[in-house]
Amino acid sequence: MPSLSARVLKTLVRHTIKTSPDTPHQLVRHLRRHFNASLLPRLPALGVTHRLRQVEGIGVDSLSPRQTRAAILYLHGGGFIAGVTRTYFNLCAAWARHCDVAVWLPDYRLAPEHPYPAALDDAHSVYLAMLRHFPTQQLVIAGDSAGGALTLSLLLRLRDEGQPLPAAAIAISPHADLSNSLNSRIRCSESDDMLSLDMLHAGRDVYLAGADPHHPYASPLFGDYHGLPPLWLSCSASECFADDAVEVARRARAAGVQVDLLQRPDMPHVWPIFYPFIAEARADQRDLLRFLRAHLN
Repeated sequence: MPSLSARVLKTLVRHTIKTSPDTPHQLVRHLRRHFNASLLPRLPALGVTHRLRQVEGIGVDSLSPRQTRAAILYLHGGGFIAGVTRTYFNLCAAWARHCDVAVWLPDYRLAPEHPYPAALDDAHSVYLAMLRHFPTQQLVIAGDSAGGALTLSLLLRLRDEGQPLPAAAIAISPHADLSNSLNSRIRCSESDDMLSLDMLHAGRDVYLAGADPHHPYASPLFGDYHGLPPLWLSCSASECFADDAVEVARRARAAGVQVDLLQRPDMPHVWPIFYPFIAEARADQRDLLRFLRAHLN
């Protein structure tokens, strides 16, 4: 059974975020109203400095410890149509403090104003800029939900272009299948406390604006994972993206990629980002820190 804190969170997001949109643009307004307000209070981050910088014309929040030995590019979630970087300050500040890493969180462009592939282009630009400051063995790409999809798509694009790849990557509940063909879309549409199949269809249409949902840069589920760095993936068995992480893990392992896959029953979507407010996120933070320390030289 989920912890009391997880059950409270599940109830909160079911009654505030989960919806049945009449139109795609109604979904945009709804998610921006809730996600852009940020559900999480920001806790003090002792020893971590926040700075807002411009990188290739993109606003980037950077969180840096007193001593920096490596860096993480963190891509926020929000269905490619909403979301703000400050939602992730608690999680990323803990990574910064415990692993001596700088964390860059770009405010990448969102649909419908900027449909696919604008978000991926922005992530690509910021990563290449980070390469001017950090060697690849000291870089990790991470993200959740839509940001988890962008993480995987960015790896595929960098590999295809012959660009240097990071030491590792983290995708928390990645939205890896924009074709919405995986069984968990239907199986978990009711049990997912945040998302539904109707929401995913509407959000997909806004983001892709007619682009092919089977292209690996849109849906990294369909990518070739050969040559990619180690991956850390997570999913809840009750969420719409339950099969995304599992199938990505299967395909990546078949391609020879090292994969850590964390699955929990009956957790809310992207529960690790709610560190330190729910017990399971605090426990799983230890696993994330172990993975980061193991792969950052």
